[in-house]
Amino acid sequence: MLLHLVDGTAEDAGAAYETVRTELAAYGHELTEKPEIVALNKADAMSADDIKQQAARLKRAAKKTPLILSGVSGDGVVEVLRALLKVIDKAHRGEVEDQAVDAAWQP
Repeated sequence: MLLHLVDGTAEDAGAAYETVRTELAAYGHELTEKPEIVALNKADAMSADDIKQQAARLKRAAKKTPLILSGVSGDGVVEVLRALLKVIDKAHRGEVEDQAVDAAWQP
C-alpha cells in the first residue's frame, strides 16, 4: 500500500508524481504494483484555482482523481485515512480468504 502525497506548491504536481513513479519502478520489488492512494498536499498554501489546476495535472499523470488535503490545517486528512482503511480492509479480506482456503487443505 502506498500513500503518494504530492506537494501542491510544486511547479507541476503531475511531473512530481511521474518522477517518484519512475524512481519506484527503477527500485523494483514490484512497488509500482502496490495499491496506491494519490493525494495533493498543502492545500492550505494554495488558492482554489491553484488546487484545481494542480489536481487536474495530478489526475492526468496518476490516471485517478487525487484526494486533496492539508497536513497543517487537517482538512482532508480524515478522507485520506478512510481511503487507506478501505484499501487495507480489502487486502485483509483477501488474506483472510486465502488463509481459509489454506487451512481447509491438509496433506
